[in-house]
Amino acid sequence: MAIHTGHRSRVKEKFRNDGFDQFADHEVLEALLFYAIPYRDTNPIAHQLIEKAGNLSRVFDLDRRTISSVPYCGDHTALFLRLVAEIAKRSLGDTESSSQYATDEARRALAIQTVANVQEDETHILLFDNHYRLIDTKCIFHGSYTAAAFRPSFAIEAALVAHASMVVLVSTHKDRVARPDPYEVDATTNLFRTLELLDIHLLDHYIVSGNVSTSILQIITTKTREIRDSSTLPLFRMVTNEEEKEP
Repeated sequence: MAIHTGHRSRVKEKFRNDGFDQFADHEVLEALLFYAIPYRDTNPIAHQLIEKAGNLSRVFDLDRRTISSVPYCGDHTALFLRLVAEIAKRSLGDTESSSQYATDEARRALAIQTVANVQEDETHILLFDNHYRLIDTKCIFHGSYTAAAFRPSFAIEAALVAHASMVVLVSTHKDRVARPDPYEVDATTNLFRTLELLDIHLLDHYIVSGNVSTSILQIITTKTREIRDSSTLPLFRMVTNEEEKEP
């Protein structure tokens, strides 16, 4: 008990001096768990939770059963982690202005930030109300679109459950350039049309690689304009009598 007490005091002092700047992800979670698991070494517990989740941010999305499978974790720890996540979401919403994400620049920055720690190809959905306030973010697809078929229902369900008025998709290309593949463009086009029927607006679909992002909707708009502008001849025209007589 004395060893744990001394260690916890040192961790708290480290936080007082520098915040979390000098902490690894597992140390952040370890410190947080001090308040849920008072009489155990929370360092190995933090390691196991992050291993199950994949990264720190996903720990707060783990279900109760998964959390309880880690030794010394139970309903109390699961409830505590959910409480922390919900408080964070609420406080973030309270500090946002109604137009914080009304611009492409702001949404693009949020998209990059959302997947900054993702280590594989994934698709996330950013959910907004009709005042461009962020409601929630969710990972709705793991792997590239070629590994398993991405279905619009993944995004539609998330939007309907959150009562979102607008959404943004964010797909990561961890080992590739931030350029959409043809099937990503097709999926975006289909999803845009489907969501519009439900009165939900797809603001964009960003492909993110590192700090670089590409807008699929901008690509679609540009291609449509190029096709329209390059078509100089009318689709139909009157044929003259002289032309009819030509062999």
